Amino acid sequence: MKAILKRLKPFCFFAVLAFMAWGLWALREQLGEALASANHLMLLGAGLLAAVYLFLNASVWGVILRLVGIEVSRWRAARLWIECESMRWLPGGVWGYASRVVEAKQVGAAKGPAALSLAVELALTVAAWASLGLVGTLLSPQLRAAGLVYLERFQIPPTGFFLVVGLGILAAGIVLFLDLFKLRTRIYNASREILRGLMQWRITLRAYCEYLALSLFYGVGFLLCLQAIGVDPLPSLLDAAGSYGLAWIVGFLAFGAPGGMGVREGVLYLVFAPLGIGAEVATAAILWRAIQIVVELLLLAVIKACYRKPVLA
Repeated sequence: MKAILKRLKPFCFFAVLAFMAWGLWALREQLGEALASANHLMLLGAGLLAAVYLFLNASVWGVILRLVGIEVSRWRAARLWIECESMRWLPGGVWGYASRVVEAKQVGAAKGPAALSLAVELALTVAAWASLGLVGTLLSPQLRAAGLVYLERFQIPPTGFFLVVGLGILAAGIVLFLDLFKLRTRIYNASREILRGLMQWRITLRAYCEYLALSLFYGVGFLLCLQAIGVDPLPSLLDAAGSYGLAWIVGFLAFGAPGGMGVREGVLYLVFAPLGIGAEVATAAILWRAIQIVVELLLLAVIKACYRKPVLA
């Protein structure tokens, strides 16, 4: 079986490249229109931000691995993360996680602890994006105004809406806390190490704060794309980051759509449509998506060229 999987790896790699290229091809018309009048210098800046974001976001896995007793440099964790997560472009959307569990032996992690680290990573990532979306929606006058337009359109009382949302967030928080508590218990049993309460929670909190800061940093790249195509009026950083937080969560729930492609752009269109800039924001989101795909392709090519041999733990 291992021999078969080893032989299939090159085919999987080229399949990933094919699907990423297909994603760019599918967006060719919108990209052509956007690039024709865009500020290319700002787009280059957005590309650099995307590269920094991708590496730093990948490196947080090195922090989370400490929860399962694996000490590994952030560079090694980021390298493996980027290489494996590219598999998410294959149909189904789960191959990125599955590949990382299998290949985690390269950083000294067995499949059990690696799977637990991915579960914690996923929970913290969702929590960070949800926090950004919630804070952005509550603090941004523009996003609140857009929300009120939809409430009036569907005749939903604002008080009742926010009450339901508040109860939903409270319930999600309780469930997340219980899940994390269970995960920590399972991590303890799997790693057989004494997890010293506050010290381990500091690691968890550190990873969450890093994801939250990186989500805001991601919003800066999106804002550059908005400015590059001349969206007027230009949303603030709070608008851009908060709206993308909401779009990220919806895209995450859209199982089967690689990276939430199409779903997140659609959500951003709906968010800003009441403000009269829905189409322009969606175009910028498509451009931002394309920039990330190109950056990921380049980083993946560099990793494949420079690290052909497995990294020994």
